[in-house]
Amino acid sequence: MQEYDIRHIQFSEYYTVGRYPVQGEFMVMAYEALNKDMKIDDELMHKLQVMVSTTEMVQSYFFIWDDLADNSKERCGKPCWHLLDDTGFIAINDACVMRSFINEIIRQHFSGEMCANILSIYDKVYFVSSVGQYMEVEVSKTRNYENYNIELLAKINALKSAFYSVKSPLLLALALSNKLNKTSYDIVDDMGLDIGVLIQHHNDLIDFYSEKGTISVNKSSTDIQEGKFSWVSVAFLENCNSEQRRIFIENYGSADPEKVKRVIELYDEVDVGKLYLQEQQKCFDAFNTKISKLPKNATPSAEFFESFKNLALFYTQDTKNLMYTKF
Repeated sequence: MQEYDIRHIQFSEYYTVGRYPVQGEFMVMAYEALNKDMKIDDELMHKLQVMVSTTEMVQSYFFIWDDLADNSKERCGKPCWHLLDDTGFIAINDACVMRSFINEIIRQHFSGEMCANILSIYDKVYFVSSVGQYMEVEVSKTRNYENYNIELLAKINALKSAFYSVKSPLLLALALSNKLNKTSYDIVDDMGLDIGVLIQHHNDLIDFYSEKGTISVNKSSTDIQEGKFSWVSVAFLENCNSEQRRIFIENYGSADPEKVKRVIELYDEVDVGKLYLQEQQKCFDAFNTKISKLPKNATPSAEFFESFKNLALFYTQDTKNLMYTKF
């Protein structure tokens, strides 16, 4: 039993400790904006720490699944959890235990409606992210490049990425502030969509630059080899000529280094970096329009979303500011 307890601590900390807590930072920022005049005492500080810790553990939970699905080799600058001695597919069980552990931590530190709201948000994170991941895998598996379009990708990433990466930290701040209701939920659901989708597009761009060797990140890159339905592949297919498309189809989804190299060359030919900046501008234009239409008494407020926009811009502007990098 003691050996199991040690393992329990190890896999809970493996991806969580030493990684910059992006979602935790989003949550705390939102909480402070919602409670400007509140004095933060020791009890409240402890609750905030619990929320940040569990939010980041949720990310670690998804890292375990994602690395297994992608057969990744490295994450956070070390071997993926499933590659450790005596782990392998036991990582599936470890992820399930972690999920239960997160829920138990919440039950031990919160009660009543607040506890129920927090658990409900986490349950939706697990559900919609898993559905989005499944849809992405299914589209990638078919290799039907007629389906590789920005509209379908945005719908999938709204599930896979937007709810967890942007919406859930803001909703958790509302729950902790006792300000979560249908109106505030709907505001976050709408406002968090564009930037949440953009964050996944940015992650896909990072994967390409990592594979290309122009930046170093703490995750092995596999999107080209796996034939992923990613923003980079979609951006290429929507901007290439017929000959480039033919070469892409011949080479995409192969682990052959020469074929991977040819796909990288194709991406450079259409300049996906420039295309990303155009996509980012569209995203923030849509976000600014939504901010301008918010009611004066909106919760969260237009002022908050202006501040949040600056933080989101920091993470999505280029490849220098990477989410989840150890600081």
